[in-house]
Amino acid sequence: MTGGLATFRFKGETGAALVTVLLIVSVMAIGAVVTFEALGYSIKRSSAQRQFDQASLYALGGEQLAVAAAESLYNEGAQLNEPRPVSFEIEGGRINGLIADASNCFNVNSLVQRRENGKYVANTGNVQHYRRLLGAAGISDRQADQLAATLVDWIDSDSRPAPSGAEDYDYGALERPYRTANTLVADISELHLIKGYDAGVMSIVAPLVCASDTTMPSVININTLTVDEAALLIGLVGEGFSLENAIELILSRPGKGYDNVADFWREPVLATREVEQSVRRQTSVKPQRFISRIRVKHFDATSSLNSIIQVDDTGVGRLLSHQRGVLP
Repeated sequence: MTGGLATFRFKGETGAALVTVLLIVSVMAIGAVVTFEALGYSIKRSSAQRQFDQASLYALGGEQLAVAAAESLYNEGAQLNEPRPVSFEIEGGRINGLIADASNCFNVNSLVQRRENGKYVANTGNVQHYRRLLGAAGISDRQADQLAATLVDWIDSDSRPAPSGAEDYDYGALERPYRTANTLVADISELHLIKGYDAGVMSIVAPLVCASDTTMPSVININTLTVDEAALLIGLVGEGFSLENAIELILSRPGKGYDNVADFWREPVLATREVEQSVRRQTSVKPQRFISRIRVKHFDATSSLNSIIQVDDTGVGRLLSHQRGVLP
């Protein structure tokens, strides 16, 4: 009787142990599945990251090729009426891109000049230039005065608002307060922060302006200037030069463009005007500012890099800025 009871208990304990073992094995199996799934995801993520990093490096390589292409185009005196495509085969995909003339714009940072003490103050001549440009683009004189003043106040080093301008006090009173930059504009998108530069104004101004990393005026390429950019020419030439004059001059441009800027300034509509040499030097028959758009496809990864390239009078190019992105 005692032996039978002992045997019964042993079998019960054996069954409980078996259930426990099966439970442990099940938990381990689930854990293994989860671990392998996590490992697989980690491997895929690492592979995708490597592909994206490689695509980004290819984009930087394409950017350097664009700098070399900009130097060649400048030295050749290419007109660049249309963007030049760039395409290269790479392992697992291609580098596609284009380089275009981006010379025709007004450098908003030329509204100030830098003094020996490093302070930025208004450049009155270029402020007048900007006001004329805005007027030619269809903005009223009063609004043009305000837009010029608020932009100068945003860049200059002092805290005193100009007439119709805006300084820290104006922006500090906003629901989400901030301060003026008191330095050069880094990117045109920054203008959205400045008083008066709402969406309607930006739709007019943005295609005509740019932000270089110096206070030097932009150099307009008279061989690629379009009718839509006529306001740039009006701002440059000065008072009494009408929109009709500018459009006529652009449309009557020689088919192959001007050989030199002297021929441009000898045109009848300009020949009788007294134009300072400093203004004449703001025109060129070669592109000096370029935009490159590089798009990379590398296996499953895509990357993009938009760059602004400046070429100086010696034909040497340098990067002014670039923006990364990922293609959809």
